[in-house]
Amino acid sequence: LQGEINGTLNILQKDDIYLPSCNLQISDFGVNDIPLGELSIGIVGNRDLTEYVVNSQISDNGIEKFSLLGNFSNRNDIPDADLMANFNNFSLEPFSPLGEGVITNIRGLLNGTAQIKGDIRNPDISGLLSLNDAGIAIPYLNVDYGFGPNSSVRLYNQTFDFENIQLTDAAMNTTAVLDGTIKHQFWDDWSLDLDVNTNNNRFLILNTPFEEEVLYYGTGYLNGQGRIFGPTRALTINVYGETAEGTSLKIPLSDVASVGDYSFINFIEKKDQQTFEIEKTLQDYEGLELNFDLDVTPDAEVEIVVDQKTGSSLKGTGEGILLIEINTKGKFNMFGDFVVVTGTYNYRFGGVIDKSFNVKPGGSIVWDGTPLAAQLNMEAVYSLTANPAPLLDNSGVTRRISTDVVVQLTGELERPTIDFNIEFPGTSSIVQSELEYKLQDPTVEERNAFFLLAQGTFVDEGSGLNQQAVTGNLIQTASGLVNSLLGGGNDKFDFGFSLEQGTLDPAQIQTENRLGVTVSTRISDRVLFNGRFGVPVGGVSETVVAGDVEVQVLLNEEGTLRAKIFNRENEIQQFLADQTGYTQGVGLSYEVDFNTFNDLLRKVFKPKLESQDTKLKAEQTRATMGRDSLIKFYQKPKTLPDQE
Repeated sequence: LQGEINGTLNILQKDDIYLPSCNLQISDFGVNDIPLGELSIGIVGNRDLTEYVVNSQISDNGIEKFSLLGNFSNRNDIPDADLMANFNNFSLEPFSPLGEGVITNIRGLLNGTAQIKGDIRNPDISGLLSLNDAGIAIPYLNVDYGFGPNSSVRLYNQTFDFENIQLTDAAMNTTAVLDGTIKHQFWDDWSLDLDVNTNNNRFLILNTPFEEEVLYYGTGYLNGQGRIFGPTRALTINVYGETAEGTSLKIPLSDVASVGDYSFINFIEKKDQQTFEIEKTLQDYEGLELNFDLDVTPDAEVEIVVDQKTGSSLKGTGEGILLIEINTKGKFNMFGDFVVVTGTYNYRFGGVIDKSFNVKPGGSIVWDGTPLAAQLNMEAVYSLTANPAPLLDNSGVTRRISTDVVVQLTGELERPTIDFNIEFPGTSSIVQSELEYKLQDPTVEERNAFFLLAQGTFVDEGSGLNQQAVTGNLIQTASGLVNSLLGGGNDKFDFGFSLEQGTLDPAQIQTENRLGVTVSTRISDRVLFNGRFGVPVGGVSETVVAGDVEVQVLLNEEGTLRAKIFNRENEIQQFLADQTGYTQGVGLSYEVDFNTFNDLLRKVFKPKLESQDTKLKAEQTRATMGRDSLIKFYQKPKTLPDQE
């Protein structure tokens, strides 16, 4: 308490009769360093000092903010109170320390009346109060919530009851609804039992910045429910629901912050001399427990820095269920599965390789306690076109074919195993068989995978890296930047370009550089167009514009039945040929999702079987009561037989 006291205290005694009175004025009155105004206290006692009448006010600039009027009784061992309190835009800031550091910035203006009755140490309080400009903060989560205007709080016994209070976070203005109670015993031992419901909207529940020696940081949005309960000195926060758009929880595993500000989970490999068992230092809150039981949705993104030294990282969206347990004593556990839907793997090696792979759907990360011990099982694909002449020992082959470099990531998250495979999608079985035979030696396959990533070519045993590797990476970086500018965020039209470098095969036959142009557009709701064209530049060896064109027509509303018309450049083109060969074709495809073979049969044939069953039932009489029945029932479309 702060202030300067002036006033009088009078006690008149005559023949065992007392006439006590008190009149005090406290200027610059404040509580917990929060100024409240001028406090006046008037007390008059009865003749035997067993009853006191109290009349007290707090005024700020001549406006009464608080008044207390009533009686104190001292007839029993413990004094009783019978008081009426009136609040008029009374500030709640002085009560902020009641949160004991777990809940801070308790604020707002209080209006209403409350009756205070009973044991002065722990009285019953009843009434109805309203809050304006109110709010609280939870520093451990770095969130600040404002209460809706005219929020009502009902008081009874030692309980503050909150009902349908709208919460709005101060950072992003997301909203939720608060219900529950705050209780106390003897104005101490405060405890909370509060429920928060987002009502199918996203709500900010985490907004912590990166700091040294923290277990986690980032931004988290929830669509679901939360519960805050327990004593204020040892709160438990349980969160149930699904992640919402913008979620970005990051778990630092080294002293260096990583890129990827919009990832859901960002793992950063620790330095070799560090171990996960090193205790992290947190702010000294007593026993705050946080349990996040989350359904991870594609709105959230996972990023893993696989190799901190090179910056290789894995980023993707997906689905799964995660249980995250954290407390202020250093506990940090994760349980659950995450299955990738989309993603990219940025592979970097020695300044020579810097390529982005597309992660195959279905890859997974499985946690069973320690975050670093998670099991990784993913595949990522880097697609390009390359001339297979060095592998086929055929100097006449100059046509590039579609080639996929596949990276397999398996094992523990902290030290994953990285394996390379090379695949040839869309290539004829004869050519594919010969190429696979040449690559059956894992050493040869890994070497060619490296060269494909470094300079976009296959390699024979005597070849090494050349200037093409560095040039190729620079070209890819530049074309990626231009394509991002050309895309413009339009999902109905996509335009891009690339530059395929020419090659010099073992027979000293040179192919020219080729400028590639890709176009993808939706002509209508049912017609899709994809095209890729290659224009030779910088020489005269090739003068033909090569290209692939594909038109897809959606034959049903779901898009599962499609017709395809295509014109495709042949896979292998002999150098001595005078013109580029093409293949045309049409196709029909039907797509259905299923878990088992029986499920597939049911989905494909059930509509037909149901139709037959319906027809059969329609031909049967619904009910017949007997030959001599008074009433006979027939199917409605049929005509009744002649009356007997």
